[in-house]
Amino acid sequence: MVLAGSVQAGPSSTEHAVGLSSTQISEQQQRVHRLLDKAIEHIRQNGPKAVNDFTHDPAFIDRDLYVYSLSPAGQMLSSGGWSAGLIGQNVLAETDDAGQPFFSQMLKLAKQNKAGSIEYYWFNPNDGKDEIKITYFEVVDGIVVAVGFFPGYPTEEQAKQMLEQAVSEYFANPSLALRKFRNKQGEFRRRDQYVFVLDKAQRKVVLNPAFSENNDVSVDDIADVQGQHFLRDMLENASPNSIQAIDYWWLSPETRQVEHRRAFYQQVGDQVIAVGTNVFPDSTP
Repeated sequence: MVLAGSVQAGPSSTEHAVGLSSTQISEQQQRVHRLLDKAIEHIRQNGPKAVNDFTHDPAFIDRDLYVYSLSPAGQMLSSGGWSAGLIGQNVLAETDDAGQPFFSQMLKLAKQNKAGSIEYYWFNPNDGKDEIKITYFEVVDGIVVAVGFFPGYPTEEQAKQMLEQAVSEYFANPSLALRKFRNKQGEFRRRDQYVFVLDKAQRKVVLNPAFSENNDVSVDDIADVQGQHFLRDMLENASPNSIQAIDYWWLSPETRQVEHRRAFYQQVGDQVIAVGTNVFPDSTP
């Protein structure tokens, strides 16, 4: 499923990935964009043949980052990383570790928008496990040029996907869904992301597996560190027809730091199902 320019996949072992601070994430993104901009400018100055340099020239490799390029038809033209073995091949049928044809999805997005990013699951050799990888791409002289990196944190698109799955399961079987939401090792828990449930009629928290002390507590008695009654606002604005988002600031018992968080939520009957996630730089609701 494609959401906001991202290739989405099913659950994987990303909940075990080592997280990065917002500063580290920002630095990684800056490195990615610098390398991508450098590659784009190289083609603009030297023409399509310049893509050959991405495979052999160390100037287009920055530690764990590298540049690769694709033709609009899906042929791998060059690569300074693992995909060098695919040079000359059509990669439209290649899939990520969740079975998603991410190259194909990226080319479709590139045709529509000329620039953007995708998310997909890929093996991270540094951690030895499948993780979310984010790749930024841009079209220059008809060629798609891309640079990807492992952010090491669950993304907002994953939070939205978790919410969609949670809403579907709650609609089908509320009791079973609540049991799944409570399971800390289950599919509805991913590092800083988890499902919580509010009751719109009774105006209380039905379930919060991360803060059980709030269960059965009135939403009017719960506020963030700035005094915002965000749960009350969620109940008042929730709709069965669309996903809403609200930001709040919360003291994490794990990091012992105040964190910027965002909850995505939707109404199902008298309940409001929500997924909370940390907000990182360049995030938009």
